[in-house]
Amino acid sequence: MHPTSFVASSLDNRSSAPPVPPPKQSSVSWLSAERASSTYIADRFGIRLRTLRKASGMTQLEMSIEFGIDRSFISDVERGKKAISLPLLEVIAIGFGLTMSDLLADI
Repeated sequence: MHPTSFVASSLDNRSSAPPVPPPKQSSVSWLSAERASSTYIADRFGIRLRTLRKASGMTQLEMSIEFGIDRSFISDVERGKKAISLPLLEVIAIGFGLTMSDLLADI
């Protein structure tokens, strides 16, 4: 047998591998395509935080002092530049007198 015919027959055997299944559909089907493509959650939460802060008549500095959160971090969160942890979400909810559900409503 010629060496090249051995390689060719070896390559032909690869085609008997089972086909790769298609990727599964996303499990976040409840999230509308419009909302998912328009903004990221960090951006939407930042808008919500700024709205709540301003409605309470607070500056970022006042919120920083009252809630114990660095002012520059508040600014970054409001601009969607930083993500926020669950413990800080709880601090913000308590500070505004809201439940976590109310804080995150419509985000």
